[in-house]
Amino acid sequence: MSDLWSKIRNLVRGDIENKTVNVNKHPTPEVNVVVRRPSSFAEAEPIAALVKGGQAVVVNFEGVPMDTAQRLVDYLSGATYALDGNMEKIGTAIFLFAPLDVNIQSRDLFRLKEE
Repeated sequence: MSDLWSKIRNLVRGDIENKTVNVNKHPTPEVNVVVRRPSSFAEAEPIAALVKGGQAVVVNFEGVPMDTAQRLVDYLSGATYALDGNMEKIGTAIFLFAPLDVNIQSRDLFRLKEE
């Protein structure tokens, strides 16, 4: 039995020396991003269902009347919050709604334009 452990140790040491050991024990899952451009409040529930299903959704509200866009943002923000997800404003009228397992890392895009 000790022979087996020494073989395993040697194998692991050899892999470390050759730098072939996969340190990431949890491979990053593939993230699908869906883009939607709603035209009415009726599209709120299907977009929320996408987030609930594990997909990140970029929603472009350009051309949507302000009151409808505000209702959509409120609804989708609430749904995303209820799912422990994240929301990020990524443009003047563009938002990203993401489920819990999607980490959003962004810089202030508006400030970047000013600099």
